[in-house]
Amino acid sequence: MRIYCIAAFFLCCIAHAQVGNVGINTTTPRVKLDVNGTYKSQEIISGNISNVGAGEKDRYLLLGQSNIDNSVKRIDPSQGNAPGIASIITYKLTNADLDWVESFNTKINSTDYSLMVLSAYFDRDVVGNVTAIPSYGVKSVNNEWIIYADYSQLASTTNGTWTVVCAVYPKTYVKIYSEKGPFNLQGTSTGTDASPILQ
Repeated sequence: MRIYCIAAFFLCCIAHAQVGNVGINTTTPRVKLDVNGTYKSQEIISGNISNVGAGEKDRYLLLGQSNIDNSVKRIDPSQGNAPGIASIITYKLTNADLDWVESFNTKINSTDYSLMVLSAYFDRDVVGNVTAIPSYGVKSVNNEWIIYADYSQLASTTNGTWTVVCAVYPKTYVKIYSEKGPFNLQGTSTGTDASPILQ
């Protein structure tokens, strides 16, 4: 009797599969056989992923999985419409108070994403009695990335524009180490990390 039930089940699956997708523990299967739950397999067939070429063997490769049919495809970041590991975003902050940007909220979630300033420049001359380089960067406030920029002790005579180029990437793509230190420089200007994270 058990053999008949198993055979009937597979025949039913095959007949139903010819009509559409088959789902186990799901009423809306997305592919030919969609299993909602756990399973064990010795081999996973992921679809048509092209072979790695000689020029790619020393690079990181990205795989993406479709939310529609769960197909897995290789991502080529060199293509214009393909996703990449990081995104480059340029913020133009116009009509700033002279040269000062105390806080510009990017609204990018700092829990899930890292934001790094690659470069920043101001479009006006600044004047003062000291020599200074611009101070700019990002800080996390209430789980959102905030950009700041200023020439300390210097100022422009008119309001100007900061152009801030940033890289943003998901934190799942990087290994984040805990803060290292403090390192006591003992009143000198040099020091060494005795246990570097990479050797």
